Amino acid sequence: MERLLVSCEELAGLIGAPSVRIVDTRWPVGDGPAGRDLHRRARVPGAVHLGFDSTRAPDPQPAGRAADPASLAAALADLGVDEGTTVVAYDDNHQFTAARLVWLLRAHGFERAFRLDGGWPAWLRSGGPVETGPVPPPPVGSRPPLLDRPGPLIAGLDDLLAHLAAGLPVVDCRRDSSWAEEPRLIPGARRLPMRALLAPSGLRLPSSQVRAAAAAAGIGTGTPAIAYCGAAISAPAVWLTLRSAGVTGVRVYDGSITEWVSGGRPLVPETAGRSRDAGSGM
Repeated sequence: MERLLVSCEELAGLIGAPSVRIVDTRWPVGDGPAGRDLHRRARVPGAVHLGFDSTRAPDPQPAGRAADPASLAAALADLGVDEGTTVVAYDDNHQFTAARLVWLLRAHGFERAFRLDGGWPAWLRSGGPVETGPVPPPPVGSRPPLLDRPGPLIAGLDDLLAHLAAGLPVVDCRRDSSWAEEPRLIPGARRLPMRALLAPSGLRLPSSQVRAAAAAAGIGTGTPAIAYCGAAISAPAVWLTLRSAGVTGVRVYDGSITEWVSGGRPLVPETAGRSRDAGSGM
């Protein structure tokens, strides 16, 4: 199975390693830029901050549209990430922005990218060290990382339409609060929210339970599938969690439901019953 997650214990052992860049991606729901203030107040020692706005294409593109690889590479280089860097990203385990960053880097061929399992809440519970006070300037990378053009992990609207026409599984990964606001799906989709893949602690469920949840949504270990959400934040978290458990056929539709409805395309009521999502992620 592909390694995509690191534990708090593992991250503690990486602090200060010159070839490792710890990236705080916290971007709270409803007030994303406040994540920068959260980072200034308290962070994993040595962490740098990268906001969701650095990972998305500029307006008027859909909110979740992946940033151009050159733009993303430049933003990472400003944080000291170069071709030989290992990136470990964390989020608040509510808005899964670290999973989005890992998905984008992997989609562009940068394989040394990982998410902290359980995010910042798990780090605090683990008793890991916390740095406060002024944020030191980030180290400077020798050159931007080489990011390829988008690979097959990113699905576009045409990919989604072809996928639906073939009768292949599509999953809606929006959190329950978003679902309550718009309780309808892209036709043919089923619900698979991130919370269905997490233990009460916020850590990833054992691989066998993750695979069982995927199977209940019609996704086998090698089944081609597409995940979407509201702005390609929760869907990458589902992608990462499934892939780390050996479910390798999932792609993320980065236009997500935002692009789908903007073209006047229909949404339909769910018929397969409610999910057990507790209301987290986007």
